[in-house]
Amino acid sequence: MNKLLLENVINNGDLVKAVKMIEEVGEKRDNEFTSILIKHLGSTGNPILRNAISIALADIRSQEAILPLINVLKDPKTEGSRGTLLYALESFDIVPHVVTITDLLDDNFEVSRHSFKLISGVANNLSNTQKEICKQLIKDKIADEKNKNNRTFLLDSLHLFN
Repeated sequence: MNKLLLENVINNGDLVKAVKMIEEVGEKRDNEFTSILIKHLGSTGNPILRNAISIALADIRSQEAILPLINVLKDPKTEGSRGTLLYALESFDIVPHVVTITDLLDDNFEVSRHSFKLISGVANNLSNTQKEICKQLIKDKIADEKNKNNRTFLLDSLHLFN
């Protein structure tokens, strides 16, 4: 497989073929496709394609994928379909992005619990400044009326930053 072929399949909208090719790239951990995958990660509106790309980038483990994954995670268009993006981030050091991950603790059940899991895996590596920022973010979420049904979980999440 070559990069041009993958690019054409994605651009032509052949979702089934594109996903199959992307999965193959991930299985082979072929780093030469990283730039194409990152390009389409940020530009696609299709959650199926975005999820396939996220998993392939996690499999490849290219450090240049971290920031694009974080940026897509923060994008409002991914609301409701962030679980796979968080899964992909398990392959990387998320310490520099812990505030972004903490901000998702009041998202839907899957996303909030996956965020908790990611944070708990790096909590011992956080600076005191990061811990204080995250604690304040959670306290603000607890005070927000929209999170009244999530308060117990958010209170439990505070313990990650002690």
